[in-house]
Order: sequence, then C-alpha cells, then structure tokens
Amino acid sequence: MEAAQNKDQAISSGSEKDILQVKNSSPVNMFEVMVQNAPVSMYILEDWSYSYVNEHFCELVGYTKEELLHGKITIDQLVHPDDLSIVRESVKKRIENEDTKARYRVRAFKKDGGMMHVEIHASKAIADGKAVTFGTVFDVTEEVHSTLHLKENKNRLKSLFDNNPDAVFTFDTEGNFTDANQGCASLSGHSIEELLEISFIPLIVPEDLPIALHYFEEALQGNTNQYEISITRKDGKRRDLEVTCFPMNYEGEIVGAFGITKDITERNVHSQLLENLVFYDSLTKLPNRKLFEDRLSQVFKSTLTCKNQPAVLFLDLDRFKFINDSLGHHLGDEFLKIVATRLSENIRHTDTVGRFAGDEFAVLLPNTNRKEAIALAERLNETLAKPYEVAGHSLSVSASIGIAFSAGAGETVDGLIKKADTAMYYTKQFGKNNYTIYSEELDQNNAYKLTLEQDLKSAVKNQELTLHYQPIIDLKTGNISAMEALIRWNHPQLGLIPPDQFIPISEESGQIVSIGKWVLQTACAQNKKWQQEGSPPFRICVNISTIQLQHPNFVQTLKTVLEDTGLEAKWLELEVTESILMEDTINLKESLVNLKALGISMSIDDFGTGYTSLSYLRNFSFDRVKIDRTFIQDIASGLNGKAITATIISLANKLNMGVVAEGIEDAAQLAYLKEENCDDGQGYYFCRPLPSELHVFTPSPLTVMGGTEEDF
Repeated sequence: MEAAQNKDQAISSGSEKDILQVKNSSPVNMFEVMVQNAPVSMYILEDWSYSYVNEHFCELVGYTKEELLHGKITIDQLVHPDDLSIVRESVKKRIENEDTKARYRVRAFKKDGGMMHVEIHASKAIADGKAVTFGTVFDVTEEVHSTLHLKENKNRLKSLFDNNPDAVFTFDTEGNFTDANQGCASLSGHSIEELLEISFIPLIVPEDLPIALHYFEEALQGNTNQYEISITRKDGKRRDLEVTCFPMNYEGEIVGAFGITKDITERNVHSQLLENLVFYDSLTKLPNRKLFEDRLSQVFKSTLTCKNQPAVLFLDLDRFKFINDSLGHHLGDEFLKIVATRLSENIRHTDTVGRFAGDEFAVLLPNTNRKEAIALAERLNETLAKPYEVAGHSLSVSASIGIAFSAGAGETVDGLIKKADTAMYYTKQFGKNNYTIYSEELDQNNAYKLTLEQDLKSAVKNQELTLHYQPIIDLKTGNISAMEALIRWNHPQLGLIPPDQFIPISEESGQIVSIGKWVLQTACAQNKKWQQEGSPPFRICVNISTIQLQHPNFVQTLKTVLEDTGLEAKWLELEVTESILMEDTINLKESLVNLKALGISMSIDDFGTGYTSLSYLRNFSFDRVKIDRTFIQDIASGLNGKAITATIISLANKLNMGVVAEGIEDAAQLAYLKEENCDDGQGYYFCRPLPSELHVFTPSPLTVMGGTEEDF
C-alpha cells in the first residue's frame, strides 16, 4: 500500500504547499499535468473557437477556462480589431495548407481591459480527421515598449543632429568625417558628400592646425575640450569657429570623436571693435588710460633690476575750456588732434603718450633719469605753446606738467600717476606753462584726508549720511525702470562733502564695508517701502566697490539685507565700475558669480572710459552697461560722440545686454538716443538726485528739470 501511494505522488523540492500532487502517474496523465502547469500559454483552436487552453493562458488573459472553452469569449474579443486580419489570414493559410506553421505578433485585450502585445507561435495539426491549430502565446509587451522607446530616442537624436543650426559631425580615429549635418555643409561650403570623403585637416588654417590636432588627440584619450580655431571655406573665405570636441564611445572603446562647432566670426569682429574702443582714444587714436596703465605695469615688472626707473609726465592744457566754449566742440576736437600729434612727434619710440580725458594727457618714460625727464617737459612746454591753426583760427595754449619718478620697489601704477597728477595741479595753481616735480610736500590734502577718515567712523551712527535717488527712465515708455541710490555726507563742520572725496578714503581705510552695508540696507528698505505704497515696481541700483566684493561675507550680507527688508532679489541691481574688473582675484570672481545666482542684476557703470575687456562681459554675464556721460555730452559736438554711443548700443544689444545712457541734459541727446534704440536714460534732463520724500511717481514721463549737472 505504501509503495502504491509513493507511485501516485510526484516528488518535488520546496515547501509542502509548492509540491504538485499527482494521483495518476501514467505518461498521458503526466503530460497533461506538464502542459497545464507549464510557464507558457498554450491553446488549441477549432473552427475559430478555443477547444483547449492551459492554466497559464487563462492567467495571461484573465479569463476562466469555462469562459474561454464554452464560446463565451472568442478570438474577436481577445484580439485588437486592427490586428484580427493578421490572425484570420494566418489561420486561413494553415487550413488551406499554404503554411503549416506561423509566427506573428498582435495586440490583445485582457479581461480587465488592459492591452498587451503578444507573440503567437501557431502550428497546424489533424485531429480526428479535422484541421486544428495549436500553439503558444508569449507576452512581449515590455520588449515592444523598449523597442519603441529605443526607436523614438534614435529618431530624436537624428532630428537633433540633422536640424541643429550648429555644425555637428563625427570623426573616426584618423580624423576622417564619418557623419556631418547640414550645418557643416553651410559652414564649410562643402557638400556633406564631399566632407565624408576627407579629414578635417585640409580645412584648418595652417597656424591653427597644431591646436586642432592636439585637441583631437585629447578627445581620443577620453577628454572633452572647447577651443577656438579658424578654417578656410571652399570659396576661400576664412571663418572663426568655437569647437567642442569629445570622445565617441562604443561598448567601452573610443572609436572616434564627436564635435559641435559654432561660427563666431561676427562675434570676433565685434569683439575686436570693442577692444579698440577699450584701449584707444576714439578722437586722437592715442592709447587711453587703460592701455597706458597696462604699459606702465609692464614697465614696473621689467625695471626691477634697472638703475634708471620709469617716470610719468601728466599734462593738462591751460585755457582749453575757453577755446572749446568759444569755438565749439567740433573745433575743440580738431585742436586736440593737433596737440596729440605734437606730443607724439616729441617722444621716443619707446615712450608712450596717452589721452586720459578731455584735455588731460600723460607721457610714460619707461627708462629715464631726472635730467631727461626735465628736458622733455621743457621741450613739450615749448612745443605746445606754439600757435595752432584750426579752421582759419590762430590759437595758442600752454600746458601745465607734473613729473613723478618711480620710487622703485613698492611703487604702484595708480600711485605714480596720482603723484604726477598732484604735481600737475600744483603747476596749474601756481605757474602754468611750466612743470613741477612731485615731492611729498605737495600732498597738502593729507591732513584733510585724515580728518575725513576719522569722522567717517561715526558718520553712520550720527546719521550724517543720507541717500538721494535719481530715476532711470525707459526711453520707449517714459516710465521709471530703475532708481539709482547716491550717497551724500553732510559733515557737521565741513558741510556737504562730495562722494568722490570720501568714498576713496573709506575704501582705503576699509570703512566702505560698513558704509556699503548701510547703503544697501537703506536703499532696499526704501524700494520696498515704495512698493508697499503702491508705486509700480522698479529696480534700485546701488554702487559697490572692489573692497566690498572681495569681502568674504559680502554675499551673505546681501542675502541678510534682502531677507530683512523683504525686497525680492530681482528688484536690486548692483553697479560696478570698469576698474573693478581689473582685480583678478578668486574672491571677486566667486562673488560676482554668486550674486548672479541670487537673481540680482549686475551692470557696469561709466562704460567706455577705458577699463572693460570684452572677455569680462562674457565671463560674468552682466545685464546692463551704462554709457559714460562724456560720450553723451559729445553727441551734439560732432560725429565722434554719436559714433561711439551708437557702437556701444549696437554691441551691447548683440551681447543681449541692456544699455543706460548717463548724463542726458537736453532734448537733442534724448532724441538721438531714442533713434539708436537705447533702452534707458538718466540725467538732469529728467530729474536730479533727490531725497526719497521728494519723489512723486506717475505713469507719465517725469517733468524735465532745467539746468546741467554742473548747476546742481
């Protein structure tokens, strides 16, 4: 009995509940058990109805055997209507003996309404003299979805490749083109077919070929790089490119390189034009202050071990204002050109003569002594005093000259120029048409500066500092787009002290940090107050210095100010002068980047006065430039002021930067700026700086207030 029982049982590993109990272990019965419990859906089809299905088939579609075998559920209900023809055609062919086996995929519905993709393997058989179809069904839904997803990705990538406006290409390990989009053809002038027959080497200009080869090898080593090179088009024209090259991997092996290229030819042309504006005076074509200071800096580095030291001569023309006012700015400009020529003709080829501003010039003697410098000053006094013939007018002027010799180690560019400037002012005050050599005794302002430095420490506490606000007007709508906060110091004994006197002192003494924080706090609070009073929102513009930006806690201080005042970051704009960008420090760069990340706007003040390099505009993504007032004042005097202003506006627009014109004083200037599509304007033509309580906001343009900035 025990043996018989063991014979009727199927032995399997696993827990007792997982063991399949078989009562009859005959081969036929065992085959039936195997089919019913197989992990594959199986069926037999007779006359378009199921005559047999196993358990896995029922689980796959969600119907019971009774529903499937008794005709309640037919193939028409299981198979998607659009795919029924596939099934019918397959069955028909087997019945007509055209095919005995078939394999196809269709969409099928489950009992719960869900749709799946299945693959059917069907075969023909004869049972009791009647043709039947039997087969297996596999759920391939995941495979189909994966294939569709892969196809979509492939099509998407192909679309990005083919329709990218930039040139996109692939190289093999020899540098031959293996693929290229239409952008490559447009950029190179070669057809795609022509490109696929060559390598990149013939396209590169000879001087840039080592660069291109170096970075191509870098890509084959697994590195990504961005660089600039130039190519020669099929038509012989040269184009400047910005290339990003990165490795092409296939199954873990680098098989070539990808590349994306932008045409930066026009950008480079504009960059060169702006660089010329930055380094050279547009009127006289002499080096401007930036280039002069750069050359002086280079001289300092090269003369550390020299016996002779550099010297700077600072010149200011006597009576030039009288000539300019009497004959007009146009003749004044022509006169300055002649002065520039005379200065250039009287220096050595190793010397540098530059125009700083207006009628101020400077001469750099890179390696000189006291005797040579004095001789040059005397010669320049004599030369500049000779009569000038300008448009039929005989003019005469003289020059006040200051001479400063480098003290050697520890001397700075600003320091030496300032010493020469101080000596020049002494000449102008006491002699004119002469020269003065700098000495420490000339610094008569030292005591005054010490007084200001001492009293500044208590100025905030004693509420001696105040802010005046000057509106910046949208030139298209006439509405206020921003308000600049300008600091004022009402000293109890010395009276009103101009910012250009006490701000430099605060920077030297480090007090600018606390004063700057007070300005930010006060200006942001005032802007928030205006918003709460119902005024249309606008940006509040605050000037910041290098000392503030370099302070390690400046960004956090600014965050705290915004939190305390409740002012959103987008309503604050920080203005930096061009000179601030010459400070090449890590803290400064990090501060500028972090400030932009907060959502604060950044602008460059006094743009065009001789400091900014285009690379700074690109690296720090400034939102606006403010054209210096000297260019605006020159608009009515001749074509130079107009040309420079128009060029700056055009270049700023191409760099997606806003433009603010400073110092607008009359309707002619305003009309020209509107004509050139300048965005915003600021100046006494609209409104002078006023305390907050005197500003009244209306949706219409501000009332024009008479006078010039010198009148107030």
